[in-house]
Parts: sequence; structure tokens; C-alpha cells
Amino acid sequence: MTLHDPKETADQRAPGFSEAEIATIDAARTILRRHARSTVALQSWTMLTDYLAFSAVHERVEVFRVLLLDRKNRLIRDRVMTRGSIDHVPVYVSEVLRSALVLDASALILCHNHPSGDPHPSQTDIDLTRKIVEACKVMEIVIHDHIIVGFGRERNTFSMRAAGMLSD
Repeated sequence: MTLHDPKETADQRAPGFSEAEIATIDAARTILRRHARSTVALQSWTMLTDYLAFSAVHERVEVFRVLLLDRKNRLIRDRVMTRGSIDHVPVYVSEVLRSALVLDASALILCHNHPSGDPHPSQTDIDLTRKIVEACKVMEIVIHDHIIVGFGRERNTFSMRAAGMLSD
């Protein structure tokens, strides 16, 4: 799997990052992905948010991804569902559900980035999450969280679970 187009320059992929810094980020992402697959994805909030942040650090558009988990909360697959624009990403509930069913996932962690830097959810984000939660309930698939990653001067994450926006 290629993480970026090798023909792109560092400035096109991630303004402000040198080729060496991008290589370091890519190496860290690979290590975190390997570790996430071999352990419980929810074992550590820091591990989870680091993994998601490293996956999104040089994205210039919104990217919606789903971490598909087995019954022991081990990562089955980290799937990029769709890429959008600088302030919107189209997501289809049916595609999220289909991915979970095809891979026999019993739980999901939803995630997307906000290139603006502000990780707070829009009303569209909240409505989409509710639709996904309702669809997954029917199939007895748990949504652990919807995490939004934003980058300003530093990385910020917003957890819909921690904010009380997801109920069991």
C-alpha cells in the first residue's frame, strides 16, 4: 500500500515538512499500524490517538477512515472509506456497514480529520455518526467512538464518546 504518490514533492503532500520528516512520519505510521494490529486497539488512548494522528498528519483534505475491530478489539483493518475536500467528506452509511460485515468486524472506531485544525464536530458530523450508530445497532456492531483529529499549532483530538455524544 502506498501512503502517498512518490511523484509528489514534500511541499505538495505536507507543506512545511521536509522529505526526511515525511519519511520519519511514514516510518512511525508503519510501526504504529503494526503495533495496533498485534494488540488491543483500545488498550491506550494515547496509542490510538497517536496512530490516528500519524495517519492524518499530512492530509490536506478530509479523510474518513474506519478502524474495524474483532471481538477482542484487535485491529482487523484500517480502511480509508473516502476522501473529500478541505471542509467536507462524503460518507455512505451503507459502505461503512458493508465493510464491517465483509470483514466480520464486531466493533468500529470512526475517525476523520479536519484540515482547518479545529477538531470539533459539525452538525453534519454528528448526524452522520448517529446514522452509522443506528445502522450498526441493527447488526450488533458496536461503535466505540468517532474521533476527529485537527492540527493547528499542535494536534488536537475530539472524542464523541468522551463528549457524551455516543451512548451504549
